[in-house]
Amino acid sequence: MTVRSRILLVFLLALASGFFALERWLSLELRPRYYQSFEEPLVDMANILAEIAGQEFDRPDPDFDRLQSALQRVYQRDPKADIYGLRKNDIDIRVYITDRNGMVIFDSYHKAVGQNFSKWRDVYLTLQGKYGVRSSPLTEIPLRRDDREARSIAYIAAPIYRNGDLVGVLSVGKPKVNVTQFILTARRDLLWAVAGVALLALATVTLLYLWISRPLHQVAQFAQRIAGGETLATPDLGDNEIGGVANAIAAMRQALDGKQYIERYTQTLAHELKSPLTSIKASAELLLEEMPPEQRQRFLDNIQAENQRALNLIQRLLELAAVENRQGIVEQKPLQLNEVIAEIADALHAALLRKKLVLNVDGNTDSVIVGERFLIKQALFNLIENAVAFSPIGGKITLVIARDPERTTITVRDQGPGVPDYAKDRIFERFYSLPSPGSPSRGSGLGLSFVREVMELHHGIVTLASDAQGTKATMEFPMANP
Repeated sequence: MTVRSRILLVFLLALASGFFALERWLSLELRPRYYQSFEEPLVDMANILAEIAGQEFDRPDPDFDRLQSALQRVYQRDPKADIYGLRKNDIDIRVYITDRNGMVIFDSYHKAVGQNFSKWRDVYLTLQGKYGVRSSPLTEIPLRRDDREARSIAYIAAPIYRNGDLVGVLSVGKPKVNVTQFILTARRDLLWAVAGVALLALATVTLLYLWISRPLHQVAQFAQRIAGGETLATPDLGDNEIGGVANAIAAMRQALDGKQYIERYTQTLAHELKSPLTSIKASAELLLEEMPPEQRQRFLDNIQAENQRALNLIQRLLELAAVENRQGIVEQKPLQLNEVIAEIADALHAALLRKKLVLNVDGNTDSVIVGERFLIKQALFNLIENAVAFSPIGGKITLVIARDPERTTITVRDQGPGVPDYAKDRIFERFYSLPSPGSPSRGSGLGLSFVREVMELHHGIVTLASDAQGTKATMEFPMANP
C-alpha cells in the first residue's frame, strides 16, 4: 500500500469513527433530554391539581364531581395547536386519585375506580414520601422499542396533604406518542445534518489529502524520471519537508552527474582530438623534410583543416555540454518560426549557393512556439545544416511546419542517400557521424546530440527516418504554446 493510500485510509477511518461516535452520542443524549422536557411540566401539573383536589379531602366523603365536569369539558376542547409541525387537536391527559391506602377514588377515564394501585410505582413511591413516576404500555401486544415507547403512557404522581398529613395521591398520565414523534423527527433531522457535515468533512479531507499527497506524488515522479535519465527542473514544492526532499534529490543527481560528466567528457575529448592532433603531428614532421612547394602547401592545408576540425569539435562539445548541464529552460518566450527560419536561411545562404540547393518552406509558417530562442534556432540550424551536407548538388531541401491542437511539428527533408540501417540506432549518439557524400570528411557527431538535448529540455521529441527519397528529420513541440 502506497503512502498516499495510507494517508487517505487514515483520514477516512478517522472521519468515519468520529461521525459514528458523534451520531451515537447525540442519539443517546437526545431521547432522555426530550423525556426530561416532557416530564417536567407534568410534575408541575400534578402538584397544582393535587392542591386543587386536596380541598375535597376536608369532607369525610370526598366529592370530585366538579373536577370530573371540568375534565370532561377539557376533553371536548380542540386546541388547534401547531407545535413545530405537530398538529394537536385534543387533550389526552389522564388524572386519577387514590386514598392513603392506594385505592382509586377518582379516574378521569372511568376505568380504575375501586382498584388497588398501591403497588404501582407512581402511587407506591409517593406514599413512601419519594418521587413517584411510572410508564405503562397502552397495549399488551409486544412492540419494537420505538413503537413501545410511542404506545405507552407516563404517570407522574404528587402527594395530597391536608393539615400536614398525607391523605392521598394524584397522578397525571400522558401518552408518549407525541414526544416520541418529536424524538424520531429530531433524530431524522440529526442524521441528515450529520450526513451533510460528513460530506462537507469528506470534501475537506479530500482536498487536504490532495494538498498533502500531490507533492509526494510529484517527488516520486521526479525521482523516477531522474532515474530514467531525463533532464528536469526541480519541482517547486515550497519551503517544507517535501520540497527539501526534492531539492536533496536534485542536488544528489547533480553531484553524481557532475562526476560522471567530467569523466565521460575527458575520455571522449581525448579520444576525438587524437585523430586531428595525430594528423597535424605527422604533417608537421613531413614538413621538416625537403619537398616540392605544391606538396608542402598540401601538408600546410591539411594542418589548417585538422586544426579547424579540432576547434569545431571543441566548440560543438562546449555547446552540447552547456545544454546537457541545463536543469530547464532559462528564458521561455513566444517565437515566430518564420523569423527563425529566415535567419537560418541567411546564415546558410553561401552553402546553399555552393551546392545549388533550393530551400522550400511550406505549411503554417506563421506558427508560434514557446521556448528558448537560441536553443531552438541552433537545433533547427543543425538539422538544416545536415540536410545541406548530405544533399546532392542541385537538390532540394523541404521544410514543412504543421500544427494541430496537441503539437507543432517541424519537418526537414532532404534528397540525400539517407541513413544506413546499421547507423539508425546510433545516429543520436555523441560523436557518431557518417561521411558526407563525395567527401571523406565527417562531421563532429555532436549536432544531432545537441538537437536531442534541446528537445528534451522543451519536453518535445526529435526523430529521424530515411527512405529511397532521402532523410526526414522531425521536431515535435508539445502544444503548451499560444
